[in-house]
Amino acid sequence: MQLTVTNNFNYPIDNFIYNYLTKFIYDMFIDSVDKNRLEPFDEMFDIDSYSILSTALRNLLVTKNGTNEYNIKINNTIKVNGNYINYYINLITYGNREIKGYPILLAVFEVIKENIDEIYREWEE
Repeated sequence: MQLTVTNNFNYPIDNFIYNYLTKFIYDMFIDSVDKNRLEPFDEMFDIDSYSILSTALRNLLVTKNGTNEYNIKINNTIKVNGNYINYYINLITYGNREIKGYPILLAVFEVIKENIDEIYREWEE
């Protein structure tokens, strides 16, 4: 799961990406997650899925490629219950044969991708 932001206008956006956008992603998740949809994962797999998702978003990995492209993704070096966090992210997002996935992180990343120009303009003001 990755969000790529391209700076086509060569504005100085490092501060926007590293400080504002990562927090914006986390805040958007907090505002839009339905904790009731996470309960089946908690019960079936004995996990705290809300905590796992919020931990993943509070520790996003941001890399700059060249001068105008940034990648924002889940930091897979984080471990939860002995497994890398991506194991649980994928389980929650896609589900398995017994439980339907809840793609909340995909939805958040997609909304950000579709509205990145507006989000930047808000930050600029």
